[in-house]
Amino acid sequence: MNLKTCQYFVALAEEMNFTKASESLHITQQSLSGSIKRLEEEYGVELFQRKPYLKLTPAGETMLFYSKQMLRNESQMMASLADLSAECSGHLVLGMSRQRIQVFFPGIWERYHNAYPNVSLDLRQSYTLKMADSLQAGKLDLFIGVDVPTASNLNMIPLASEYLFCLIHDNILKECCPNHWQELLNKSAIEGLDVSDLKDFPILLLASDNRIRSLLERAYDRCGIMPKTILEASDQNIIYQLACSAQGAAFLSPMILFDHKKGAITWPENCHCLRMNHSFSKIDISLVYRNDLILPHYAEGMKKAITGILFLRDGDEVDFLNKSCLKIFSGSTLYYFS
Repeated sequence: MNLKTCQYFVALAEEMNFTKASESLHITQQSLSGSIKRLEEEYGVELFQRKPYLKLTPAGETMLFYSKQMLRNESQMMASLADLSAECSGHLVLGMSRQRIQVFFPGIWERYHNAYPNVSLDLRQSYTLKMADSLQAGKLDLFIGVDVPTASNLNMIPLASEYLFCLIHDNILKECCPNHWQELLNKSAIEGLDVSDLKDFPILLLASDNRIRSLLERAYDRCGIMPKTILEASDQNIIYQLACSAQGAAFLSPMILFDHKKGAITWPENCHCLRMNHSFSKIDISLVYRNDLILPHYAEGMKKAITGILFLRDGDEVDFLNKSCLKIFSGSTLYYFS
């Protein structure tokens, strides 16, 4: 079995669908089917049960285990050989959410590309759970995620922490709290709000697969109330824009407030950023990679570039709603949320 056939078999075993696997491999379904048939003939075993649905046979399970080992070994060999090259060329796949790409990546790339000019980078935008799956499937080398689920073969380097806030237009604030809106602002500034303080507000929620949404659901459950949800959307930018136009209140990450042209945190003058209670609003950001694979030298270099831009300073508390305290810089300077 050659490496190409090995890749074809693993792709089909992961997709369990000839059409999807052939599309991911950029070959015809007929070519994939023929390759699998020849592989079965070569080893004299049936690798897939075709009916009533496609699934691996015991021989197929064994083949999958060793095929993945073969592909990992080949990848590690190529990486090690590349490290021996004077030019240190190679290819790296990094995952990050869209907001973090916009805020963090320019500084990371400047630092990394200066040190490894001959390494090409594939930057993929996604959310944490999907990136974790892609890492396990060998489709990512490393990623930056939030509150990443633990696994025995994953290493996580803590980078920073951020706290959710509630963005609300002045009109909505005074409409929902005509008699005590100033008290609400004062409580936000002094101790932070709980979701129960905003039970009368129309809420713009992020989709259920978003980490912010899961934090909020637990907070609402703890308080025994339901949010007055008027809209759900998967895009944080859409939620932000609607909140700015007085369509409802939105719980968001502080990164949405970063103005790239000004290089600073900013929000509309007719809006309020309400600080939420830290007991439920904290999100931990980590750099994640597999510990059962040997990362090439240039991947280690990316780890250094990322941790050089973001790092966690134990014991520090910075109020991100104070525009002078949230430290976000461009280039090779520190990005830091706390």
